[in-house]
Amino acid sequence: MKFSNRELRRMMKRMGLTMEQVSNVSHVDIVLDNGDVIRINNPVVAKVKVSGQTTYQITGEEELIEKEEEIEISEEDLDIVAQSAGVDKELARKALQLTGGDIAQAIALLKESNL
Repeated sequence: MKFSNRELRRMMKRMGLTMEQVSNVSHVDIVLDNGDVIRINNPVVAKVKVSGQTTYQITGEEELIEKEEEIEISEEDLDIVAQSAGVDKELARKALQLTGGDIAQAIALLKESNL
């Protein structure tokens, strides 16, 4: 049994169902509890309303963006790196972040590169 577009629209209207295309969407992000993000690139998004409920249907290219672990840097570590390398705390913090919190590597990096 085939229906014409007009017949489909009438049936959808009788059922209280509306559907519309959401335009100009560059990407859709789904943020997970652990901080990771599922990004849908170049999505085609349809907004469907049925009996007061709104549902979004999304199709596109999936990409997983993992949350970067933040390194906790103590004031003591900052002081050691800043004093040993002769830099301010801001540069010491950047060096510690770049080296994953390794104090010796951070000092060496600062002394070698003059960040």
